[in-house]
Amino acid sequence: MKTGQTLRWLVLLLFVLTDVFGIKALNSQPLPQANKELSGFAASARNTIMEAELKSDSVASAIVSVGKYAKANRLHFEMIDSLSKILFKYPLQDSAGLNFATEWVGTPNMGLRRPNYVIIHHTATNNCSEALNEFTKPGGREASAHYVIAKDGTVYHMLNDLLRSHHAGESKWGNTTDLNSSSIGIELDNNGYQDFTEAQMNSLTILLGRLKATYKIPDANFIGHGDIAPTRKSDPNWKFPWKELSEKGYGFWWDDTTGVTVPETFDYLIGLRIIGYDISEPVAAVAAFKRHFMKDNSGGNINAVVRKIIYMLYRRYQ
Repeated sequence: MKTGQTLRWLVLLLFVLTDVFGIKALNSQPLPQANKELSGFAASARNTIMEAELKSDSVASAIVSVGKYAKANRLHFEMIDSLSKILFKYPLQDSAGLNFATEWVGTPNMGLRRPNYVIIHHTATNNCSEALNEFTKPGGREASAHYVIAKDGTVYHMLNDLLRSHHAGESKWGNTTDLNSSSIGIELDNNGYQDFTEAQMNSLTILLGRLKATYKIPDANFIGHGDIAPTRKSDPNWKFPWKELSEKGYGFWWDDTTGVTVPETFDYLIGLRIIGYDISEPVAAVAAFKRHFMKDNSGGNINAVVRKIIYMLYRRYQ
């Protein structure tokens, strides 16, 4: 039986057993006892599912247990197991003075939270192996990404899309201040000065299409690390083909500016803020805008041309 089939049957069995032997019994018990029994049952089911996921597919089992990244793969599953335990902690352990009901009532109306942004990075490493090594180190910076795309187009899917990777750091876009929790991070193998290869861009385009379709990500929400952290980051570098991606529906771009008159009252900083930039450091915000929308790495100086393009995009983002 395939891994996916095994998991589906186990999950179905989990729900049936929970309904027949779990929830009906738990409803008549005080909360502490109900929570304890539910957690124990869930932990057992979780372990069964994880074991089946690995054992039912010999290839997957081999990938986890051998090879250069065997230790990192093992730690990956241990971390997922640790995080999954949090999902079964009902109700809150610390009531903080809240008047909880004595009977636990769980809703079946739920789903996983989905990502709403895609953040594109360059690895700033000499090769893809260096990046993978950095993203598999426990401790330290604990940097990670959902996907890494090598120069030859090989895609490494390092983390489930619905889990939170550590790729954005301290960041802000519009009113969103924790991009790690609402985005998918994609790292492109690039030292920060190179062109992006055709194979890389082909793989990236296919991946973006799948992510957009799966999670209904808006066109405007495909952005760069340098956009959300302009004082700290400049990736992907100024050679990245944002215009070409926008033509395929990944990100916005500006139209022909011929004949466009910018109102004298237009404040370019307000324009940048409406687009999404953090304008607390205006020079950094302008530099990030120019790098993304003008392929210009000259810094944060402003002139009539830059102001006009900001105005064009300001109208698009409104």
